[in-house]
Amino acid sequence: MNKLEITSFEYAVHVINEIAIDKDDSFIPFEIIWDTSLGLAKARTIIYDSNNDPILSESLLPESIQQRYFHPSSKDNDSFSFIRHEVFNYFRNTGFGRQNLHLLKRPDLLMVELLELSKVDMPSDIVTPNYSTILDFETLDGTMKLPFIHSDSIEIKEPISLISKN
Repeated sequence: MNKLEITSFEYAVHVINEIAIDKDDSFIPFEIIWDTSLGLAKARTIIYDSNNDPILSESLLPESIQQRYFHPSSKDNDSFSFIRHEVFNYFRNTGFGRQNLHLLKRPDLLMVELLELSKVDMPSDIVTPNYSTILDFETLDGTMKLPFIHSDSIEIKEPISLISKN
């Protein structure tokens, strides 16, 4: 998977977690298990702000870090908005409830659908995250737990599972 596919899938999982929690506040959010060059691991590739919204880009200024946020109201402004609209459309509210939420009980099928939703054709000029640090990296065997890894030091190959956070 390329960087855009990885961040798109991660954000698709974030959005379905948001939808599920909105429906049932006792819902336990999904986490992604990644196949990486360092083994099976949990990790994030998206920086979130204090409201749990993704940061689109960062710029270093002399006194601070300037962050640019995604715009959920505009479908084709940036990759996060594009994916958000795709996921919300798939799980749209029909007036009688949201469609396809039965997939929450089948994480294997949900993962397949979210992978498909995150591989949509985006315009070539769409704005994508300008950072590439891998955050909160933790191997499943417990041999490595790091707050971040420079992305040139590791390859994230693909997601292999969705698990409920504990």
